[in-house]
Amino acid sequence: MRMQSGRMVSLGYNKYVRSDDVTAVEPLTEGRGPGRRTLVWVRGLDDPIVASRSVAAIVNDLTNPAPGDD
Repeated sequence: MRMQSGRMVSLGYNKYVRSDDVTAVEPLTEGRGPGRRTLVWVRGLDDPIVASRSVAAIVNDLTNPAPGDD
């Protein structure tokens, strides 16, 4: 799996992070509800960001080229 650098990745609800700064993604198992699906750990932040998108969707955006980025 290869990270795509320099991309903005949507976390849902108008939250975005730069792909280079994502250090980990973790599915929420407790306290999950509307808008709460994944914890995204970002370089430079002490606490993770709660994302409304699934781990699979975020990892897909982090590792696959955007359409037209051939």
